[in-house]
Amino acid sequence: MEPIYQFATPQSIKNQKAEQSNQTAKEQQPDAQHTCNKAACERQHKGASTLLTLALVLLCSVALQTAALAQTAMVFDGGKKSAKENKSDVAIRSLDDITFPAADFKRGAYLKLRTVYLHVPVSKFKLKPFPANSSAETRAELDFLLYLQKTRNAEAINRTETMAAVYYDPLTTNPTDADYTRNLNSLFYIGRDLGLWFNPEKLPVTAQVLQHVIQDATYYIFSLKNDYNRPRPYQLDSRLENLEAPGHASYPSGHSSTSHVHAYILGHIFPEYQDHFLGVASDMAFSRETRGVHYPSDSEAGKEFARQFVHELMKSPKFRTDLEAMKAEIARVRAANQLTKK
Repeated sequence: MEPIYQFATPQSIKNQKAEQSNQTAKEQQPDAQHTCNKAACERQHKGASTLLTLALVLLCSVALQTAALAQTAMVFDGGKKSAKENKSDVAIRSLDDITFPAADFKRGAYLKLRTVYLHVPVSKFKLKPFPANSSAETRAELDFLLYLQKTRNAEAINRTETMAAVYYDPLTTNPTDADYTRNLNSLFYIGRDLGLWFNPEKLPVTAQVLQHVIQDATYYIFSLKNDYNRPRPYQLDSRLENLEAPGHASYPSGHSSTSHVHAYILGHIFPEYQDHFLGVASDMAFSRETRGVHYPSDSEAGKEFARQFVHELMKSPKFRTDLEAMKAEIARVRAANQLTKK
């Protein structure tokens, strides 16, 4: 008995079984009756084989077409999903590709400053990377800045205007420069509550030491800004109405960094007032957020940089010597300006 083909149709199976039954019946008849013409038998066998072959080809063809349609449907559906994902990915990628525009960077000279006390690589200062532009953290920061923008009034704006002018430019060293006095006085802002005597005229040694300190800090701050190249908040959200447009990247905050450097140094001289100095520095940092030009994480990074910077500063023999001279001058001038008790 011949085997039934795996891909035979129901009809071909029925025909084959009928043929097998006929063959059995013929075998039970006398030899003379079931002897057939050789040519006729070959044609009969060839016809049956052809039918089975055609059935097999047809079934294979249907199976291949079904598989092809399924594959096509899968690719089409996947393509639609991929297109959606790609569109979202492109949007996120585009947002994360935004950096501070190189054409707007106006402080390239700071990257070439010579340091006085510190001679360590920029990589010495370890700041954690800022949140990605597309992250939930950055979105929360932007929403906070929008809230500050909504709630700031004229008084707050005027206050931040005053604080915006408190910064020291190491390149403004000519006494005849119109900005020289403002520039030098900025070095004494954090400690101004110590008294009217705390000023560059009465404390020339202190002024010189602080000039050197902030020159060093400025080099490292702007090197870090250049490395991180974080865009300003208003470059990510057009709803932010920034009150100024600084010519350098956002991270870390320069105002926060230098203010906290002053606070840590003055806190070393007046440990009893350290919390006060740090509070003034925090106010300075917050004013930059109110103005819409810094994220809160920029302010935190500035404080962390200042902590590490002063820690390194204390390792410098030259700074330690100058710090002692600064402390002696401050003690002398402070004592001379104290009210006498009667």
